[in-house]
Amino acid sequence: MEKHADKRVQRFSGGMKRRANIIASLLHYPQILILDEPTAGVDVQSRAMILDFIQEYKEDGKTILYTSHLLDEAEKICDDVVIVDEGKFIIEGAPHALIHSTDDCNSLEDVFLHYTGHSVRD
Repeated sequence: MEKHADKRVQRFSGGMKRRANIIASLLHYPQILILDEPTAGVDVQSRAMILDFIQEYKEDGKTILYTSHLLDEAEKICDDVVIVDEGKFIIEGAPHALIHSTDDCNSLEDVFLHYTGHSVRD
């Protein structure tokens, strides 16, 4: 992002804004990092960079509270997940444990649909 140091944040792309937000959240080296859909609306390269960073931060022993509708991301980077539907706790556990303990499920998305149904919400 150094080549954009002279730009105003308002002129950044969506991916650059997300990266700037993450950088700002890390200025004080927090032990707990709360990220609300950090990869929403970013390009493939920014998404990969953000997910790699999250994995590295986690490997440094930091705690990350991560919310996302992209369950493939949660399946890859989370040690523990909580599925919430319409504001209600549904189930909690390690992603792979949830997948293996739920009939006919091959992914966390399958688990989510198993417990919440397939009907579209308004």
